[in-house]
Amino acid sequence: MVCPNCGNSLADNAVMCDACGAEIRSPRTSSGTAARRQGRPDKPRTEHMGSARVHEEAPLMPDAVVTGKRRPRSEGAGKPTERRGTPPPPTTGSEIKRSRRDKPRPVRKMMVNWALLWTVVIVMILIGIGGGLIFLTQSDAGQLIMARMGRDANAKALWSYGQELLDQGYIDRSIAAFEKAYEQEPEIEDLYDRLQQLADAYEAADRDSDAEAIYTKLYTEMEPENPVAYQAIVRMLESQNRKMELSSFLKLAYENTGEVSFRRQREELIPKTPTASLSAGRLMSEKDVELLSAEDYDIYYILDEEGLLPEDGTLYTSAIHLGEGQHTLRAVAVSNDLISDELSLQYTINLPVPMAPYASLAPGEYETRQRIWLRTVIPDEDKTAEDSDKRTDLTIYYTIDGQTPTSNSPIYTGEPFYLPGGKKVIVKAVAVNGYGKVSNVMEREYKINISFKRYFNEADEFTGFSIMETSMDAFVKKYGNPLEETPIEDTLVSGTKMKLTYSWGEARFSMTEAGYVIYYLDTVSTSAVGPRKTKIGMAEKEITEKFRDMGQTYDQNGDRSIYYDEAEGFAKLYHLDDTHDRLDYSYYRTDNGTVKISYHLEKGKVVRMTMSCSYEK
Repeated sequence: MVCPNCGNSLADNAVMCDACGAEIRSPRTSSGTAARRQGRPDKPRTEHMGSARVHEEAPLMPDAVVTGKRRPRSEGAGKPTERRGTPPPPTTGSEIKRSRRDKPRPVRKMMVNWALLWTVVIVMILIGIGGGLIFLTQSDAGQLIMARMGRDANAKALWSYGQELLDQGYIDRSIAAFEKAYEQEPEIEDLYDRLQQLADAYEAADRDSDAEAIYTKLYTEMEPENPVAYQAIVRMLESQNRKMELSSFLKLAYENTGEVSFRRQREELIPKTPTASLSAGRLMSEKDVELLSAEDYDIYYILDEEGLLPEDGTLYTSAIHLGEGQHTLRAVAVSNDLISDELSLQYTINLPVPMAPYASLAPGEYETRQRIWLRTVIPDEDKTAEDSDKRTDLTIYYTIDGQTPTSNSPIYTGEPFYLPGGKKVIVKAVAVNGYGKVSNVMEREYKINISFKRYFNEADEFTGFSIMETSMDAFVKKYGNPLEETPIEDTLVSGTKMKLTYSWGEARFSMTEAGYVIYYLDTVSTSAVGPRKTKIGMAEKEITEKFRDMGQTYDQNGDRSIYYDEAEGFAKLYHLDDTHDRLDYSYYRTDNGTVKISYHLEKGKVVRMTMSCSYEK
């Protein structure tokens, strides 16, 4: 079946066209005699589905096809067509079908649902507006459009828009966009590259300090090994002729990135490092070091000290002397504001040590007085060394009082000396070369079986009283009432102390469990009798002959050690000035106290005697 309205093919039992919605009437063919008489085909009769009434329609004339109206019968409707000169109706089936196709189809008017139409239009508009909002707020392209319009946009869009402005030459506007983007999202992805954009904009706007701050942030806080920021700052420092800062910054850039170009650029910029005439290392003699600048620039150096170069350095004018020990020499060359890399050298000077002296007398026991020589030993290599004059210039210091020799001890002149009598006589000697280096100690022990005097000891007391034993009452009873009795402070002993003053001197007493006992006496009385009957007015030699004397000569200070024993005590003559000397004898008490008697000499005669007991705190 074919739709009479639109020509769409339909099923034979269709009641409505699927394409245009027109109702389909079922044709019923009539083979009435009237139809055949009129020379027309059987008149189709259409019966409306669902209606018992059958409607008959007359065929439309050609003008009815256009107007949709039937021609009135007065115009000859219903008469045979052959009478009007029209062709005869088709009689065969194929002709009838062809005739039907050639007939014009009737046109039906459709009703429009305007409410539905406007609803659809409004919905489409709303969808379009929503889609546009989503596009502007959610997409990168939409956000960029918002940024261009001056509306709120995300940081990514602002960075892109700022770059567009910078490319177009709108520098201030681009900076504003970049700063807003950075403030809006300071942790955005690819921040390093984006901050580079901002720094470039600052440079274009001649805001060098702001650009430098951004570049500094890039290499200090974000990517220290990325050379890009360093290169930018190098470019800025060069353009501003900041050569001193540039040299330091190039060093930093090379250390952080390893880019060889930074090192080469710095080498071309700064003076060459100064050189030294002496290589670093261990040396066996004192040396002088000379410094040299290839470009003849000023050189500043620091030796064995902390400090900054060249600020804390010394201007080099002559060779630098290196003595014994470890030395650190640092130096730089300076040309205006440019400073070379630092020269740093480590030296260790180990000066040669001489060999210990030898003694002519073998250690042992001897029954008679013995004489002894001392001599030095010089290795062959010291004789031929560059500094042989100092290696072979040896001095021997020696002692026979039992002490270890020092630079103040007596100097051996090459003449023999006699050993004193005693069960234990020790000779010690050292050699010192021109560098002041001291050899090991030569030590020889002898037993000389000849008579000798005793050391000063606890049996040696003043006549009339005993140190740390005689009470104050007993002393006053023997020597009379003092001129004055005064409590005093004294560091020699502890406890409460009292001083008794006399015309001939004074006596001091310390409180003990037994009461006040004497611990100090100072007298100028010629009637006072000291240990071993020593008195005021005796000569130095008269005193020394009363006690043991090892026979040691005077040392470098003019003093003379008479004897020295770590267990027993010591005796020594001190040279005070041209007219005054003091002769001290000491012994050690069993209670750890030290008793000392001093003979005060004026022009070689005793003018005063002092005896005391003291305890170390």
